Amino acid sequence: MENISGEWSKLFAYRDRMHARYREVWDIPLIKKRSQLLKRYLRSGMRVLDVGAGMKGMKAEIAGLGIDVHYKSMDIDRGNEHDFYDVADVHEKFDAIIMFEVIEHLPLQAGLDLLKSLQGVTKEKGLIIISTPNIFNPSRYMRDATHVTFYGYDELSGLLNLAGFEIKDVFRSFNDAIHRYILKVYLFGFLFRFLSIDYAYSIFVVGEREG
Repeated sequence: MENISGEWSKLFAYRDRMHARYREVWDIPLIKKRSQLLKRYLRSGMRVLDVGAGMKGMKAEIAGLGIDVHYKSMDIDRGNEHDFYDVADVHEKFDAIIMFEVIEHLPLQAGLDLLKSLQGVTKEKGLIIISTPNIFNPSRYMRDATHVTFYGYDELSGLLNLAGFEIKDVFRSFNDAIHRYILKVYLFGFLFRFLSIDYAYSIFVVGEREG
């Protein structure tokens, strides 16, 4: 695969395109839970690959939403039983790839290589739904020592573009007790903007495999 150092100009162009769409992180739509995205984009009968599946909690979460998908999991951790332990072992196509809070654990080149490999196992017009800690909420990224690479919403979107996915949507996620939610989102939102700190926990990017 091409080294990312040979694709800087493309990455910067993609990043600038995302900046034109969302000038600041606060311009990105806010959702409370990732289940909102699952309900919006997943449909019964879809073939879904969960990358970095861990204990495969996503399988139960999707089923709990009443969506009956053909679920398969991939993770490098052999302490749990998965369908695949390396993307090189995947020899089928999926309607949707989900990868939540995984890419930040990889070096930049490894992250791009993984996304390109996943593009190869995604059906034409298939989706990828990916999340990463929101770097405008510093504690979300820094509290985990296994994090290797931090991504702004524009950088992550640009990386997906490089990998062959067209960006459909970008979201921020934040959920809390109702009184804290109202305080942070509605009453003190201006203060977060002034301090250039966001209360949202994660950034979600939805991409569609280009033809």
